[in-house]
Amino acid sequence: MKSLLVSALFFVTLFACNTASNEFLVKGTLENGAGKTIVLSEYTANDLLTIDSATIDDKGEFKLKGNTSYPKFYMLRTSPTDFITLVIDSADVIKVSGDYNNLAQTYKIEGSENMDLMKELDENMKASRAKIDSLGQVYRSLDLESGSEEVATKKAELDSAFMKIFREQKEYLKGFIDKNTSSFISMIALSQQIQPRLPMFNPTEDMEYFEKVDKALYEKYPGSNDVQNLHKYLEQVKNPEPELQQTASFGIGDQVPDITEKTPEGNEISLSSLRGNYVLLDFWAGWCRPCRMENPNLVKNYEKYHKKGFEIFQVSLDKKREMWLDAIKKDGLGKWKHVSDLGYWQSKHARAYNITSIPANFLLDPEGKVIAVNLRGQKLADKLAEIYGY
Repeated sequence: MKSLLVSALFFVTLFACNTASNEFLVKGTLENGAGKTIVLSEYTANDLLTIDSATIDDKGEFKLKGNTSYPKFYMLRTSPTDFITLVIDSADVIKVSGDYNNLAQTYKIEGSENMDLMKELDENMKASRAKIDSLGQVYRSLDLESGSEEVATKKAELDSAFMKIFREQKEYLKGFIDKNTSSFISMIALSQQIQPRLPMFNPTEDMEYFEKVDKALYEKYPGSNDVQNLHKYLEQVKNPEPELQQTASFGIGDQVPDITEKTPEGNEISLSSLRGNYVLLDFWAGWCRPCRMENPNLVKNYEKYHKKGFEIFQVSLDKKREMWLDAIKKDGLGKWKHVSDLGYWQSKHARAYNITSIPANFLLDPEGKVIAVNLRGQKLADKLAEIYGY
């Protein structure tokens, strides 16, 4: 009996030690923060989950704790609109400094290999964006309507300079991923945009790098929701057909039910109001990483075909208004129609269409009938080129 008790105590102690070793600490000092609240939340597959919060002391100091067995994405925020993203691993001790009233623009971080890599990414991208901003100032000074040969020559030079910066930045990112393939920060490298709605990588042209990161992270962190979501997204891009049967009760030739819901501005709009146009009815959410990765493709096709009558009607399955609106702004989706009842998976519109996974979409003809389901990446571009003839 004594030996059994000793064995039991050994395993309990071992488990407790392992759990403790997974605890991480985020601490720091923020100017203008005394007496104010700071919150640490985890980006989950479906939402933001509050992990810890603290009142900053009179010296501007704070401490926040959490527990994880592998890297995860977190939000450290001082207000709903002022926050930074952290990648935190087990046993990390991260030190943050900055100004409470302008955290996103003033923060500095020490003590994390992941955050050191993220800082390297950020600084390199900022340098490239600064070069592009300089080109943009010259571009805006041109009288493009003059039609002069001098202006045309200058525009061509600016376009060439922009493409040079883009190529150099992409080569840097490829090298970064090659050196840090099994790091969570490589997922961030894959999703970088040199300008709003202009991603550096897309699965159609750069599948080699998506697969490289997916393979390394899936082997190292198979239990990570972020890694699983990336893996599922790539599987859907490469093999879309099996998903067609999961998506909904509506197939090719079916007339879909109407959707009437509130826009971000609080006005009601109906899907049927877009009849007469080809419409992509897209179900997504701000918390859905695969959806966010697909959004630049939607923007590209919308800008190409909207003048010909192409419309997008996005239905969000968010449950937090702030996350929905923030995703629309950051991904540059404001030109088309958005609605949400903020019902999450219980959204009446998701239930009406039997949506069980996102992203999910239906391409509707001018009469509101389905002509294609779950078009993503190059498949959407190919279908629209078929419709519009270019």
